[in-house]
Amino acid sequence: MYCLTARMEQNLESNLRRYHDLFDGGGCKGWELEELIVKAIQSDTPAQHLPQWVESGHDDKADIVVKVKDENHHLQIKAGQQRVPANRLILSGYRLGRFEANLDKISQYLNNTDSDIISVSYRKIDDDKGRHHIYDLRYLPVAYLHDIHPSEWKDHGKQKVQENEHGVEFSLRPSMSWQIWWSIPLELTTLGRTIKIP
Repeated sequence: MYCLTARMEQNLESNLRRYHDLFDGGGCKGWELEELIVKAIQSDTPAQHLPQWVESGHDDKADIVVKVKDENHHLQIKAGQQRVPANRLILSGYRLGRFEANLDKISQYLNNTDSDIISVSYRKIDDDKGRHHIYDLRYLPVAYLHDIHPSEWKDHGKQKVQENEHGVEFSLRPSMSWQIWWSIPLELTTLGRTIKIP
């Protein structure tokens, strides 16, 4: 599992603070987070981690590939949303309409994904001290998103759902081009830095 170094996390925090010096309405978007994480990785030059990233790329295998020595780490960058008190992380994933509702092919595709996830979930709090922007940086090994069985998809309203042995809930949404959504117990993730602005 690839994790940012402490220096990289500090750089990400600094850039998110700069972002909110300009924008106070809401959180940094997923596509913006990709670039900020690339810049964070590049900021720790002694670590010699080499990120490869294509701006506005549509490679569903990885948003960023980081080379460390002779090993490539495939990463998906997700904004995500934390559900409290359910203690779950909600992420949206790939659109799978190209498989034309074939649950065998969809399940096989999802079980073969190899990109770990870096989630930077956001919440906003307004209180008597003003507005606070809070980001939680979390790491999730892709192995927790596998173990999907084609025969175990169940109809739930307009969605198809199932849960794997790790307690991850999967939801396929045909109305959204068969996009996959994950509901992940927070205990499966590793918390990096919590960033509170201001």
